[in-house]
Amino acid sequence: MKPKMRNLTKAVTVISLCALLAACGNDKQARRGADTVKELALLAKSRLSGKKAEPTAQPDPVAMINAVLNEIPNAPLQFVLVEKTGGFAVTSIYGTNGNKVTWISPDRKSMTLESGVLTATRGFGGDLMSVEDGGAAALIASRSSGQAQKVYRFLNGEDETARFIVNCTIAQGERDVVTSGEITAATNVMTERCQSNEGFDFTNTYWIDDNRRMVQSVQWAGAGVGQLVFRRLRY
Repeated sequence: MKPKMRNLTKAVTVISLCALLAACGNDKQARRGADTVKELALLAKSRLSGKKAEPTAQPDPVAMINAVLNEIPNAPLQFVLVEKTGGFAVTSIYGTNGNKVTWISPDRKSMTLESGVLTATRGFGGDLMSVEDGGAAALIASRSSGQAQKVYRFLNGEDETARFIVNCTIAQGERDVVTSGEITAATNVMTERCQSNEGFDFTNTYWIDDNRRMVQSVQWAGAGVGQLVFRRLRY
């Protein structure tokens, strides 16, 4: 295990900072936009309040973030939340390949982002194996509007890879100042609205700073996993 990963696991394990939480029954997908990500702590706590457990058993995501930032100085860190279940963790970088960065959680779930755009998951079940983005990531990073056809490849129940094709419209939205962990940044909000020929649709939302860095995002990871919320805590 890499030293930074070992430290992250230790930090999270000591104070029970990574929890798989029960869903409270409300689908957050319709609430795309700044409100979804600005108050990640409140979102996580609302999930927690839906779980039948004693208050003392409820981990505090704010305390989690602060503890890991203190425990692991200088390393890039990212908060990740699974909207459907309420599970959350602080992740660290496991590896890089060009613009692709793989982030890993203490329970060994991983997410690969290319310029901040999700391209793969591992360890979730029904994983996203790869994405052909049709130029979407470049449009998003440059904060440009446009069209792209994306091909998602998922692992199905028979361990076979299935293709899912969507047509996406990318548009630039409002300016928004984001404060997250040690980061404060002025950003443009980019929306990516995608629809398949069968009528299934989803929307991804990205906050891009003036250096083309993804500060936070809400991204679809598949029918099983649903939306993943990413929030950078430190570059």
